[in-house]
Amino acid sequence: MDQTKNMKITIDTSCLVINPYSGLSAVVQNLISEMPRVEYGNRFTLFYNYFRSENEIPINDIAGVNNQKLRVPRRFVNWSWKFDWSPVDLLFHESDIFHSLHIQVPPTKRLKKVLTVHDCRFLAFPELYSEQNVMKYRLLMNTSLERADVVVTDSNFTRQELLKYFEISEERVKVVHCGFRPYVPTLKYTEKTIKGFIERNNLPDEFLLFVGVLDPRKNLKNLLEALSLLKSDKSDFPDLVLLGVTQNDWYKSDLYKRADELGLLSHIHIAGVVDKDILFGIIQKALVLCYPSIYEGFGFPPLEAMSQGTPVLAGNKSSVPEVAGDAACLVNPFSVDQMAYGLQKVIYDNSYRQNCIRRGFERINKFSWSRAASQYLQIYEEVLS
Repeated sequence: MDQTKNMKITIDTSCLVINPYSGLSAVVQNLISEMPRVEYGNRFTLFYNYFRSENEIPINDIAGVNNQKLRVPRRFVNWSWKFDWSPVDLLFHESDIFHSLHIQVPPTKRLKKVLTVHDCRFLAFPELYSEQNVMKYRLLMNTSLERADVVVTDSNFTRQELLKYFEISEERVKVVHCGFRPYVPTLKYTEKTIKGFIERNNLPDEFLLFVGVLDPRKNLKNLLEALSLLKSDKSDFPDLVLLGVTQNDWYKSDLYKRADELGLLSHIHIAGVVDKDILFGIIQKALVLCYPSIYEGFGFPPLEAMSQGTPVLAGNKSSVPEVAGDAACLVNPFSVDQMAYGLQKVIYDNSYRQNCIRRGFERINKFSWSRAASQYLQIYEEVLS
């Protein structure tokens, strides 16, 4: 029997228990849903370990997929893997491949190992993290790269980053772009629901939208500077709504202090962390999605906005141009003037705005989860052969 046509793959899906709403969890959920459909006959085991959580992973009833939970303290698992001892060969004695979708690859003597790397932010911006975390990341990544038979990145940008920061041969590093699937609202989603949320949070009728956390890489500071510039020239320029940011985090941040200095506090609306229905409802209502990031391994928000017919202003650094292409208004995220000019163009130049919307609908079709799943299956076959 051809082993590559009847593969047994174990995938570490612990992220689905730890943070089921993260971008990484979305990647895992979509790949696991698609791979059994793309090619029949393979068997998938979803391995997850989180001692304190009673949660089950939100993937059930997919033919060819079974779950295996290990409730062992992660500190013990990390310690054992660090010293090249692991029960993985015993736990998954029937498996052919172990695929890690995060930084850690276990030591195994028999299984082939695939590692997916999403970014190298700890090395690209070490000043944003503690020296201990940067050192820990480098050591862990070096170990994982040595153990992996094949390394996969979500973008060509991350592939180049990996080759820059680590000694690894180009032949071992493959690129599989993430897919994209437009969001389908649940039965709870109604126009009345969105309108009620807008009224409760006192959001303006017209607004710019930022979706994300208060991470310096997201570059919200320069967006605030650009907004201040625009408000000084045109007082009725649209306000800014922040989704994914809590009131508590906002008040404690340096960005709050800077917004106060710029006189913007009454023009910034904190809408908190919301569910998917509200998120996409607010994206639909926004004049423009602002995505001024300076560093991303892939980045889903531009595609999410494009799928809802909302134009995007984005930074032209890292993987963002690779994802957004010519469907977004790309600006230098370090230039406040460029950002301000771009916002004006997207909002007030109707011809340009409509072109962005049209190109956005075309752009999202370039990212397919079934294509990504097929590429991963091909990589598995190559590893085994």
